[in-house]
Amino acid sequence: MPIEAHLAQQPVASTILRPSAFVDILKRAAGQIAAGFWAGAAGEGRVNFIDTRDVADVARVALLEEFGSESQRAYHLTGPRAWTMRQVAEHLSTLLGQPVAYNHRSPEEQRAALLADGLPPLVADLLVGLDQVFRESVLGETTSTVEALTGKPPRTLQQWLVENIEIFRN
Repeated sequence: MPIEAHLAQQPVASTILRPSAFVDILKRAAGQIAAGFWAGAAGEGRVNFIDTRDVADVARVALLEEFGSESQRAYHLTGPRAWTMRQVAEHLSTLLGQPVAYNHRSPEEQRAALLADGLPPLVADLLVGLDQVFRESVLGETTSTVEALTGKPPRTLQQWLVENIEIFRN
């Protein structure tokens, strides 16, 4: 936010991309998912994951756009729909042909588990904070920005999971 505020006061053109949560974050739980469960403090919050390739496609368009010398643009980028972690687990169960469960932990339990896994306190705190953002559905909105700028709809969570399913196998 301070960077955006600073840019807004400058007499130069700027473009800001504001992607929702990157779907690649699911890779972090690959080992747990392969074992049939993963856990976090996201509760029943909704997250609209975006594929990093869609962000790159929008960046390419934004770089080639015609704009005024002091134009200031901000694009909110999301996938096509929001998901709960339990819904992600259900979809993974189908793709893997075995049950996968998402177990809810309190933020304190999640932080303790992350620290027990050997993560530094700063990283554990960042991940618990991200779970809070998920739990509160802060990244649950759906925008049409990707399609409006690129001419094609954003890739779905299902597409990304199919393409990357081997990451989640034993």
